[in-house]
Amino acid sequence: MTTDSEKQWLKSQYENKEADPSEIGDWILENGDSPEFDSMMLELLETTEYFDPVSSSQGYSLFKARVKEHEKSCRRARVLKVLKSFEHVAALLLIPVSVLTFYMGGKASDVEWLEANTSAGQKMEVVLPDGSGMTLGPSTKLIYPSAFTGEERKVFVLGSVYADIESDAKKPFVVSAGSLDVRVLGTEFQLNSYEDDSEVEVALVDGTVQLHNKADNREVTMRPGDIVCYDKASGNFIRKNFAAGYYKDILENGGFQFVNQRLGDIASCLERHFAVKIHIDDANIANERYFASFINNESVDEILSVLNAQNYMKIERNGKIIHISRNN
Repeated sequence: MTTDSEKQWLKSQYENKEADPSEIGDWILENGDSPEFDSMMLELLETTEYFDPVSSSQGYSLFKARVKEHEKSCRRARVLKVLKSFEHVAALLLIPVSVLTFYMGGKASDVEWLEANTSAGQKMEVVLPDGSGMTLGPSTKLIYPSAFTGEERKVFVLGSVYADIESDAKKPFVVSAGSLDVRVLGTEFQLNSYEDDSEVEVALVDGTVQLHNKADNREVTMRPGDIVCYDKASGNFIRKNFAAGYYKDILENGGFQFVNQRLGDIASCLERHFAVKIHIDDANIANERYFASFINNESVDEILSVLNAQNYMKIERNGKIIHISRNN
């Protein structure tokens, strides 16, 4: 098949609930080590409406277990290449378990994958199997296993979490957030990784964190007081600094700390926390960056008013809908 026809075929299989997992599995083994494989899977990610993190996470675990059975076979090198490609795609929470279960011959995993969700305006405390704690911010999804049985403690996050990780030098903790992995031993950090934000942000309060970009294998090591932003459009890492103790106090008291953030991303944050919808009509306004802290339980209207101190924005509210345009 040509590349275009392969894309169409693969997409049709994912959209077809009656598709044969073994047929898809054979196709992946045959094509997984080709240069076009990654781009095809990422394109599929961008266009598919399928989103099942639990199945994806479990499916990837099953796939890795199956790979071990191939270590002595002649297909080992090719399967390992496929596994490497699958890691960052599965981390983006795309691959259905029905496809990857094929590689386990239908065997069930001993580890149960659990899911915690918050909606707009909600927070949730989650204690992981190792005793680590995660505070989920609004509109956040956390996928984690019932037990950490492998060489690392890995969870998947889409949204915002404040993590207080138990130290275990023999078993590093990994938070998979799209194309980024956050690797730690024992530390406290804030992760903001929402699908509709332009950046992924990690703020390190205590300990040491290493960011790993799975797309190009770049790594960034963080120290307390560092904020590192990954720009999704450019692929660049941007390092900033903050007062770690002050930042933690703000978060614990339900406040907001915006460090050189775009207004568009700030608006998305406020939408999730206050359950409103903010429309910004001017792209230049949306790209304006701000440094601001809010520690007195300010309302969304009060926050926007402070950000509009120079009065260059026109802010209109109708119920839960807020429109922002340039003030002529």
